[in-house]
Amino acid sequence: MFNRKNKNSHVSIEINDYVLRALVSKGPDLSQAEVFEAALPHDVIDEATLKDEMALFEIFKENATRWGGKNQHVRFFVPDPTVLLKSFEHPRDVEVNKLKEYVQMELGHSIHLPFQDPLIDVYDPTEGDGHAMMFAAASEEVNKYINLFLDINMDPQAADIRALCNLRLLEKLQIIDNEKTYLIANWLVNELSICIYSNGHVDFLRFQQIPTTISQWHAKPLNENELEFTYDGDLEDYRMTIMDQVLELDRIMNFFRFSLHKGEKSVDEIIVMGDNPLIENVYNYIQDTLPVTVKMVDDSLIDKNYPGFKAKHASLLGLALKEIQS
Repeated sequence: MFNRKNKNSHVSIEINDYVLRALVSKGPDLSQAEVFEAALPHDVIDEATLKDEMALFEIFKENATRWGGKNQHVRFFVPDPTVLLKSFEHPRDVEVNKLKEYVQMELGHSIHLPFQDPLIDVYDPTEGDGHAMMFAAASEEVNKYINLFLDINMDPQAADIRALCNLRLLEKLQIIDNEKTYLIANWLVNELSICIYSNGHVDFLRFQQIPTTISQWHAKPLNENELEFTYDGDLEDYRMTIMDQVLELDRIMNFFRFSLHKGEKSVDEIIVMGDNPLIENVYNYIQDTLPVTVKMVDDSLIDKNYPGFKAKHASLLGLALKEIQS
């Protein structure tokens, strides 16, 4: 959503309620890249909102050297709940490269958003039809992270949307076809991000909390740079919660088909990805429950294309693959 100067070396950062992951890339490709993981105290981030900036600053400071040190370029995700996909109408004579300027001029007049000073990106799926789409995000949360990175003398290079990073990776893996419609479900421990990608464009975005008590999830070191998360609550209750979210996918697909597209377009495939420890259960349950083809971004698929990485790194890989204009 914003870009700054180019540099081969950079770090891509993922922060959610329970873990911070950093993918450090030292060159133009990812062959020499490394991932570092750090558990987050449960009160630093709450439902993707930064609550304790000083605690996160200390964590950043402790890890800055491993991430590349002073002046390292940083990419990070715009927090999922702050991202909005919105269609808008515009005069047909507005050129594609002027659409963002048009939106900024019309904010508060013909175009309304639920937050002030938004970050905006615009695209036009069908040029000349007077309709376009925009991604908008609340700048307040993004600016918190920008300022923290500046405070440790790093250079914020880009903030990107997780759904777009996932699509960037899926295109690299050559498992999506621009002639089809996909529902891409990204499952974290307590978050579900849903993106419907149709005919080469994002057509729908939805973010949902997965009800669970984060303090009952505990990090166990697998090695110096990697963590594994276990749950000390009632695992069967959590499985039932996950199943409820799968049924919500069915409702969303019906809404997309019948309410948004009057029965003329439907989801062809579901792609399951994310770091949820029960991701295989999710995949199997979707296969057993929903009448649509399901694929999963698993460890073997990622390692085959990006040796040394795992499925839980998929979104980070997509962020690291972002081409930054100099």
